Amino acid sequence: MSDVTVRIATTDDALAIARVHLQTWRETYTGKLADDVIEGRPIPERAAALVRLLSGESPFGPQTLWVAEREGTIVGFAWAGDCRDEDRTGQAELYAINVLRAHHGSGAGQRLLDASVGDDAASLWVLEDNPRARAFYERNRFVADGATKDDERLGGAHEIRMVRGRLR
Repeated sequence: MSDVTVRIATTDDALAIARVHLQTWRETYTGKLADDVIEGRPIPERAAALVRLLSGESPFGPQTLWVAEREGTIVGFAWAGDCRDEDRTGQAELYAINVLRAHHGSGAGQRLLDASVGDDAASLWVLEDNPRARAFYERNRFVADGATKDDERLGGAHEIRMVRGRLR
């Protein structure tokens, strides 16, 4: 894990994060989500949205993105902020964590999780049909709490909520 560094993302990272985002979705969700959902917006649009987010232009309150780098190249990112679920307000939510498949097992995912939500109480939504991610979260003491949703942004994909810690 010593060759992975994690830092808070800047607007200069937007294009690299957009590329990692698209590639990780292709690697993870092909066959699980529709191609048009995976491909979503072109990379320049994704990068522009990230610049806005990284500039503090979010309607959802404070949010932070972290990047994992190996040899100066961004290989993953995590995105977290205040929980958006009404029954878990006052806690952190991990909105996304994505690491390129070639860097699975490098420690990048763990370092990103540690940086983004630490050891605190937090929640996240994960595709029910994503056993690798679910196992990673379970190793980090997250458990499914019974909440589910069919996310229309993901073409109706079925997600489960995983939580760690008690409500404050």
